Amino acid sequence: MAQYTINYLNGTTEHVTADGVEYDPDARDYTFYLDKQAVALAPVANVRSVHHQNAKAVTR
Repeated sequence: MAQYTINYLNGTTEHVTADGVEYDPDARDYTFYLDKQAVALAPVANVRSVHHQNAKAVTR
């Protein structure tokens, strides 16, 4: 499982444990999955960046 850190525009941070993350362009959000179940949603309008441990940041 991977660890993700979501940095929001208001300065708050959320840590999520998930198998993966997908961006949904229709819903305009990031969906984090664990065992094929959605465990977190992050609306792209409020996200500054998403970091995966040992990976590059995804910024918009």
